[in-house]
Amino acid sequence: MSSGKLWRGQTLEDRSIDRREQMLAVAETLLGNGGTGAVTMRAVVREANLSPRYFYESFSSTEQLVTAVYDRVTEQLLARIAGLDRPADLRGSVRALLEVFREFFQDNPGRARILLREPLADDVLRAHRAATVPGFVEAVLGMVADESSLAPERVAVISSALTGALVALYLDHIDGRLALTPEQLSDAAVDLVFAVTRIGAADA
Repeated sequence: MSSGKLWRGQTLEDRSIDRREQMLAVAETLLGNGGTGAVTMRAVVREANLSPRYFYESFSSTEQLVTAVYDRVTEQLLARIAGLDRPADLRGSVRALLEVFREFFQDNPGRARILLREPLADDVLRAHRAATVPGFVEAVLGMVADESSLAPERVAVISSALTGALVALYLDHIDGRLALTPEQLSDAAVDLVFAVTRIGAADA
């Protein structure tokens, strides 16, 4: 399909939005399959079948594109969390939330690389994640701890510890270092949540 047919009847702004979405989708695949090193301007425009000038119409650099992809995948995860029907009991509710997390990465392993693995290796993504605490961690923390009773720095410490623990757990499972069934993985994740939040609240 030619670009003329794809954008027929659209305004210039609509065309620009479509090109940006097209490059984001391509970059998400590249980042999920090959990491940040695979996301270059040339690779993106080649896979999107666009001219290089359109890249800089939407992004000032590949770093900006990579962080936009990270945010895009995070929003996809948060959308799933928002639509979750949670059980009445606390442990069941936390487990249901973490099941969404597990299934999100199971459905598309590239998402795990984008949200979990690449921020450990790439300085830009590491700083970006540190500045924007993942929404699922805030959601979990809000369910199991009374944030109003904790100092802001304590909330930050608990969130950091919980993020690190869950990332390590899921990556060890993905990489085959932990041979767990889906049920066992969810049990382990729930246990981590309660252990970290209980310790953090007790130390406050």
